[in-house]
Amino acid sequence: MERSRARRLGVKAVICALGLVSPVRASDDRVPEAARLELPASAGFAGAVVYRARSSGARPLTVLLHGMCGDAARTCSYFAAQVTEGANLVCPRASLRCAGGGASFPEPGVEQAVELAVTRAKSVLGEVDESQGRTLIGYSLGAFRALSVAQSSAGRYPRVMLIGAKVALAPAKLEQDGVQRLLLCAGRWDMMHDHMQREAAHVRRAGLAARFLDLGPVGHGLSESLGDYLPQALVWLQSSRAAE
Repeated sequence: MERSRARRLGVKAVICALGLVSPVRASDDRVPEAARLELPASAGFAGAVVYRARSSGARPLTVLLHGMCGDAARTCSYFAAQVTEGANLVCPRASLRCAGGGASFPEPGVEQAVELAVTRAKSVLGEVDESQGRTLIGYSLGAFRALSVAQSSAGRYPRVMLIGAKVALAPAKLEQDGVQRLLLCAGRWDMMHDHMQREAAHVRRAGLAARFLDLGPVGHGLSESLGDYLPQALVWLQSSRAAE
């Protein structure tokens, strides 16, 4: 389900929602394979893929939840190069196996499963910086699960990025649960595109820092062109309300 459904066409779209003229082309540098850590499954833990930040010192955590019948390693690979420039990336593996391959995050217990993955990741990463909280990214079904995690984690995830999901958002609850910045994203050919654009506007009108990011001429599947948009998306998520 997470296979790209569109060939890369050379992104030239104007990202009006973020006030940017054009996407920043991602570096061709690949994350060194040694930076990737595989945490094997064990009793009560489905496992996780972890990428260590490439910059020295204690770095923050970004947690990424893959989509329905997806694979953590594959989804992680689309984000690793950009995220690890300044943060550690933790990609929990879902526990509900799909008949055709891959796995999904069941709704019950997802918060506990994600926190267990983060705890295990921290044990191998060593010192991390959680002074400003974590960033949470969810793709497709993982976006629904990420929203649930963000709204039940006592403010541990002030920055949330949701991709390709028909989420219904309650601005007051988001603020109450400590979400400070919310970025909704979808490809131009994704059926979720217009809905997520409207939801972002709805949340922004309510006073929460929220934006919509058009991911260019792609459908619902993740594409290599995502790397062109991630640097700006991550900068906006990390920026302060005062700066905005």
